[in-house]
Amino acid sequence: MTRPKITADQRKDWRNLPLEYWNVATIHAMVIDLNAEKFGVEKYVPLRGYGFEQGAIKRALTEYGAEALRETIERAFVEYRPTPQYPQLTAGFLISYMLPRIMPQVLAEQKRREEAAENPVNGGMSADEVAGWL
Repeated sequence: MTRPKITADQRKDWRNLPLEYWNVATIHAMVIDLNAEKFGVEKYVPLRGYGFEQGAIKRALTEYGAEALRETIERAFVEYRPTPQYPQLTAGFLISYMLPRIMPQVLAEQKRREEAAENPVNGGMSADEVAGWL
């Protein structure tokens, strides 16, 4: 099966693009959009330049996957409090300094969800079956 051709504009549409198609451009668009929405940042200024940020994003995306990285970014934006000195949350700062603290929590929760899906507490019975058994 061939993968569909995804345009550059589609790659940046992180809200609608399925996670299996996410790449560095998708993550960067997400961070830029969230800065504009949450903090009113009109001009995104990357930490140490776009090259540094793109490399950091690529390494994190390769190591953890799009789902875990997306959730980590969402949590970081909930936690971050902008200041006059640091009015935005850059992808470079997020991945370098916040990801090491947030990602272990995200991965642990993903593992718990996977284990719960594989080993249902009620032995795989539906709610109606449990009610009938009781």
